[in-house]
Amino acid sequence: MAVDMREITYTFAALRDENDIKQLLFKSQLPTDGIISHLKDFILAKSTGGIIGVVGLEAYDGIGLLRSLAVLPEVRGKGIGKELCSRAIAHAHTQKINELFLLTTTADSFFAKCGFHKIGRNLAPAPLQASVEFKSLCPDSAVCMRMQLSERAIYFPREILTLKSDVPGAKMWGIALEKTLLTFFEVEPHCRFDRHNHESEQITMVLEGELFFELDDETFSVKKGEVIAIPSNISHAVFTRDKHVKAIDAWSPVMPQYVRPNHALQATLATHRPCGKRA
Repeated sequence: MAVDMREITYTFAALRDENDIKQLLFKSQLPTDGIISHLKDFILAKSTGGIIGVVGLEAYDGIGLLRSLAVLPEVRGKGIGKELCSRAIAHAHTQKINELFLLTTTADSFFAKCGFHKIGRNLAPAPLQASVEFKSLCPDSAVCMRMQLSERAIYFPREILTLKSDVPGAKMWGIALEKTLLTFFEVEPHCRFDRHNHESEQITMVLEGELFFELDDETFSVKKGEVIAIPSNISHAVFTRDKHVKAIDAWSPVMPQYVRPNHALQATLATHRPCGKRA
């Protein structure tokens, strides 16, 4: 199969992709057990000919299992597996996963290059021990590996930064570290964020349109390329008039409501022998 690397796209899986994913796994002699339950957290590599790679994530309340990383044999060796792994790690971060684990029988050197470290299988958290991968798919000889996401820099490709609903008329994404949060908002005309205050300091830069900040004694009009800085606990409202707005915000400390996992808008975004990797 001839693939133009410039035409490869990466997208979250949708229900309509289920059969194609299963066919890819079948062709690679890989299992499909447990996939449908976590399909929303599978990421696909696609070319004009269809799905050429896949990786999955199982989320367990702050703990994640990376699974089912595979690339069609005819397009291996082109970096597609690394790209899929990178996106799975970034997606895990957006789902507030702090520790990411995997099992592999054949690809520990590959995953080590991606930042994973070997640990004893018995040290994996209980929710993972109860997963189908740990209980039945992976042999006892499989290597268990772990990544602490807070200890590494993480790259977020555009397709991972999926918008989720906020107040009516506004959508956003947020990426947080322990002490700092960055958000991006798209806001429709005639939208309003009612008066509020928060502990977090806020710095907002308008990328497109015009955003209005209503304080106790003055209203500021912030246009494209302009910035407003709001100290902690300053009461304000925010609204748009007749223009669509795009803006970014920096927050410290983190605003928890802006980093909650949410799959509602991922539709546009979205193996191994048991436990392994074919990339």
